[in-house]
This record gives sequence, C-alpha cells and structure tokens, in this order.
Amino acid sequence: MMAAKNPPAGPRTNTTGSSAGSYDWGLLTVVVTLLAFGALMVFTASYAQGINGFDNPFYFFLRQLAWMLLGLAAMVVAMRIPYQAWERWSIPMMLATLIALIAVIAVGGETLGATRTFFSGSVQPSEPAKLIIIIYISAWLASKGTRIRDVQVGLIPFSILMGIITVLIVAQPNISTSILIVATAFIMFFIAGAELRQLLIVALGGTITFWVIIEYSAYAGGRVERYLEAIWDPLQSTEWQTTRTIRALLNGGVFGQGLGGGDYKLPGGVPLPWSDNIFAVVGEELGLLGALLVILLFSLLAYRGLRTALRAPDTFGMLLATGITSLLVLQAILNIAVVTAVAPATGVTLPFITYGGSSLVTVMGAIGILLNISRGQSRGAARSSPNTDLRTAYARFDFGWRNRRSRLSGAGSRSAAHSAGRSSPPRHNARTAGRSGGRPHHP
Repeated sequence: MMAAKNPPAGPRTNTTGSSAGSYDWGLLTVVVTLLAFGALMVFTASYAQGINGFDNPFYFFLRQLAWMLLGLAAMVVAMRIPYQAWERWSIPMMLATLIALIAVIAVGGETLGATRTFFSGSVQPSEPAKLIIIIYISAWLASKGTRIRDVQVGLIPFSILMGIITVLIVAQPNISTSILIVATAFIMFFIAGAELRQLLIVALGGTITFWVIIEYSAYAGGRVERYLEAIWDPLQSTEWQTTRTIRALLNGGVFGQGLGGGDYKLPGGVPLPWSDNIFAVVGEELGLLGALLVILLFSLLAYRGLRTALRAPDTFGMLLATGITSLLVLQAILNIAVVTAVAPATGVTLPFITYGGSSLVTVMGAIGILLNISRGQSRGAARSSPNTDLRTAYARFDFGWRNRRSRLSGAGSRSAAHSAGRSSPPRHNARTAGRSGGRPHHP
C-alpha cells in the first residue's frame, strides 16, 4: 500500500508539551468515570470481607479512596510536567527500575506464592516498572529514527533489552506482567517502523520463550494445567477460581442481581472479589449490560489514547502515547479474559477498577502523561486544517512490503531534520533554549 505524502511539518513541531491548548477532556471524563465506577464496585465487593476481617464494612473502600486521592495527585503532577522531560530522565529511571526488580527477587515479600512486593505487599515494583519501561522504550526507539530497520541497531538490541526485562520479571515469578510488557513493546516496535520480517522474528522468539517458561516452570505450568482442567471438567476441577468466576457471571444474566445483591462475592465464593476478580462481581450484580459498560469505557479510553498518539507533536510523544494506551487496554483485556475463562489465572488487575495501591497510582500517573501529550498536540492541531490532520493520521502507517519508510511519517522527517540540524550551526531560540535539554543517548 502506498504511503501518503507527508504534510508540511511546520505546524506540528511544537515541543513545549505544556504551553499548548487544553487537555483532552474526553479522555479525562472516561478516566474519572472508571474511577468512580471502580470505587463503587470495590465497596460492594468488599464490605462482607471488611466486616468479617476488620469489623468495618468500609475498610477496603476507605483505603481505596486514599489510593485514589494519591493517584489523582500523581496524575495532576504528571499533567504539569512536559512529557519531553521523561525522555531526558528515561535512562536513570530505567537503571533504578532494574535495581528494584533485582532487589525484590532478593529481599521482597511473598504474596500468593510469588516474591513480588515490598512493605508487606503494599508496593509491587513491577507496576511502576511497566510505565518506566514504556518510557525508556519510547525514548530508545525515537532516538534510532529510521535506523530502527537496521538489524544491528534495532532488532538485536531490542531483543536483548526485552530478554533482560523478561528474565527479571519472570523470576519473581510474574509471567503475566512480562507478557504485557513484551506485547506492548512489540506494538511500539511495529509503530516505530520495524520491518515485517523483524516483527515475525520477535513474535516467534517471544512465543518460544514463553512456551519454554510454561513447560519448565512449575508455577506457570501448574496454572495452565489447572486452567485446562477447569475447562474440560469443571465439576471435578481444583481450579476453583475459574469455575466460581464463571458461575458468578452466569448468575448475573443479562440484567444482574442488583448492586449489592451478588452471592459469589461472599466468603466461600469468588476469591479476592474486590481485587483481580472484580469483573466477576460486575457481571453478577450488573449483568451483561454492566460488563458491556466496562468494555465500552475501555474502548473509549483506547480511542482517546490512540487519537492522542496520532496527533502527538513528535515521535517520542506518539510512541509514549501508543505504549501507555496499549498497556492499559491490553491489561484490561487480559483481566477480563481471565475472569471469563478465556485465559488462565494471572493476577493482572483491571485498571482503575480493581482495589490496589501501586497499581492504581501508576495507572493514574500514566494518564497524567497521556493528558500532557494531548495538550501538546492541541496547538499544532489548531493551526492546521482538519484535512491536514486527517492526512497526517493516515500517513503515519505503512503496511507495505516494498515501501521501506517508517510507519511514523513524522518519525522519518523529524529524525532527518534532527540529523541535518547536527551538520549545520545551531539556531538559538530564547523561548526553547531551556526546554529541550537535549536527547539522551540510548545505547
């Protein structure tokens, strides 16, 4: 397929990130709706356990509100930071993340058979690691530009990086998080312009790697075996999580048992109904309609996030918005797949809705970054006509076999302009001199 001709890049080169127009209020509305819905579902799913375990029906609900406030604060802070700053900070943040992932293996606390947390389970390093890894990969891919199609520059370093991250996270063990990170990175690698042959190699290598992990890991293999047992013989299965979430969904029917009227959230029913399996409570109490509402909200989140990515002012912004959106949507899909018995139990949370600490704060921080990117594109979009924006969006993707241009139409032109700028004397601008800070070198 022929790639569309690039539009003039003049109005799309805003890099201030914070001095442009308004934020994407549509995205913010979707997020606030998900948060409010999540708080309501955490209360109805946890009040019985709150009474039994803590003599307080509001125990989990109040803690969730506290995490929500902390998450909103993280979002506001991230909204105010020009997203280009994350590119400059990507290398030290990545180094700190690698140290934390190693430390949690050595001295972390054990939760449900996995060594994943600090501070008695309240901090899970793999949660902020997901966002930091996306930031680093975005900066790394943006720094390579069109050279990403070179095997020695793109495929080999990318595979090594993914291998290191996968080993550290699988060792916890936390296989589901490693799958999410690798899948998100794969999408970003594709969007950055990697050749189809390279993508096939990455996909094949990833598939073989995770097959080996499942085959030789007692933790992962056991989960898969119990899942298959529950699918083929649910009455005799020992995988009670899968069978009970399915029964809860069936008990809800189309219209549900009513808010607070579910039975499977009570002790002896769905395990951790306020946490990983909260979607089962949604299905039982609000029925198929409530479940579809959650799916609709995440679909809107995907639309607003990818819209922000398509209209981002630069390659780093586009890749970062793509990575954040892909991670949140893939995580929601995986959580729902587990509850509906499409996938084995993973421990992946449902973003914005599941009760959680570091997970919720990290997700809200990611939304703040996404909102800042959306603000950066507002002024550029206002200066260009709707037709120009439409051409820009279509020009960014190229699925052709013969055309070797990047799928990011802006990526090639901006990278070329950046390279050309190195061979000519720099032009000083008092308004932007202190903002760019220079792009860090990513090995």
